[in-house]
Amino acid sequence: MDKQPHSLPAIFRDLPVGARAKYCRCPSFPLPILVFAALAWIGLASALPTQAQSSLPLLSAPPAASQAAELQKALEEGGIAVQSAPPGLRLSGYLDSSYLDNFLPPNARIPTRMADDGIAGGGFNLNAVRLLLEKPLDDQNRWETGFRADLFVGQDAASMGGPDNLAGLGVPTEAGNARNSASFLLAEAYVTFRIPVGNAIDVKVGKFVPPLGFEVMERPANLNFTYGNLYTNLIPEMVTGIETVYRPLDWVETTLGILDGSFNAARAGFPFFGQSNNTLGNGAAYLFLASAGIDASARNARLMASALYGPNGANPPGFGLFPATPGTGVFVESPLNRAAPFFLGDVWGEWIPKATRDRLLLAWETTGGFYEGIGTLGSGAEQSASWLGASLWAKYQANSLTSLALRTDWIHGSANEILAGHVGPADIWSVTATLGFDLWENLMLRTEFRMDWGAAVYGTPFSPMGALLFPISSGPAFLWAVETVYSF
Repeated sequence: MDKQPHSLPAIFRDLPVGARAKYCRCPSFPLPILVFAALAWIGLASALPTQAQSSLPLLSAPPAASQAAELQKALEEGGIAVQSAPPGLRLSGYLDSSYLDNFLPPNARIPTRMADDGIAGGGFNLNAVRLLLEKPLDDQNRWETGFRADLFVGQDAASMGGPDNLAGLGVPTEAGNARNSASFLLAEAYVTFRIPVGNAIDVKVGKFVPPLGFEVMERPANLNFTYGNLYTNLIPEMVTGIETVYRPLDWVETTLGILDGSFNAARAGFPFFGQSNNTLGNGAAYLFLASAGIDASARNARLMASALYGPNGANPPGFGLFPATPGTGVFVESPLNRAAPFFLGDVWGEWIPKATRDRLLLAWETTGGFYEGIGTLGSGAEQSASWLGASLWAKYQANSLTSLALRTDWIHGSANEILAGHVGPADIWSVTATLGFDLWENLMLRTEFRMDWGAAVYGTPFSPMGALLFPISSGPAFLWAVETVYSF
């Protein structure tokens, strides 16, 4: 089940612009057609007899689509060829920029936040220029094909998707990323086709976003500006493989998939510690995906449950080694990962109470997992790792202009830590408040205040190990940000 957009009305979710056309009531046409159509209309109108011009109805003009068709036909008859856009092909995107200030000591960072959200000091950021080119499938049960290609450019591309991103020419940081606007990330690139069996089976082949997690890669589509701790630390962003989606009932959607055993990187891609294949030890590191989504009959609520299982492990994530080294997180592989069972489960739900007249959105998520293949340095013994997380959201739409969104979350890592920069066991909490303003149809402004606290929530990193050295602090660590998003 696609995570974007969710089943909720657009007023609650700043829709990724690729979905805006679905809700737009006005037809759109390529710019050349509009230019030639305007010129043709002027020429035709001036050539018409006066009586014919005066007889045109003033208040009952034909629909814009029929006008465009008539004008295009007139242009073609006049010997002017107008090339139409391929049917169903959509190009959209957004530009996301911000000012952000973390009130931290110099050179300190918060390793459990997304990299460009956790550095010391204030500054302006080009978070992302996002371009989406797609041909989505329609609603008919027939043989059909489509595709999707999703490109991110900017600091979010450097922070996310490692190691499957291009970090530009900046100086690498202790996390291995260059946090600059010259970074590129191909977030999704897949072909999709429909098999008209039963209620139709939709198949994706390529690189895509899995159905795990309430939050998504596009900041404007989330209820808050910064990413929550669950999404940043415990949820894989991208996978590569094949996924099938089937709806046995109108209100139930199921997903099954077989994926490469690496998060955010394809097989034979980035050479993790010299390994450029899809194996762990002597076993193939495939992951099996399963999910089920249920929509309320009134379409005001959704429940989604997903699971990833790898009988021979997953690379990444990168786990720590108690008590010597810290965890390296979901974006980096641990050199100690071995062929052993890996499991990740995630459940989230959202609900708009009818009594609130569609003004209040409530959401929750819980996630957890385990991995049995962590070695102990020098001895070869194995020690399992486990992790948990939970989050709550609430968003109130005061009017068409103003909204307020709240989020609170908690993450936990065991002794063999999955939390980046931490030696476990560790617990970290955060609270976030976001005030949003929809200034125009395609321009959004948000301001956000966030507080994080817990075990070694920030400190000064030591390269290359990434361990937090003294002084370390349990917080609280504060953030203030202002974001502007222009969509097209």
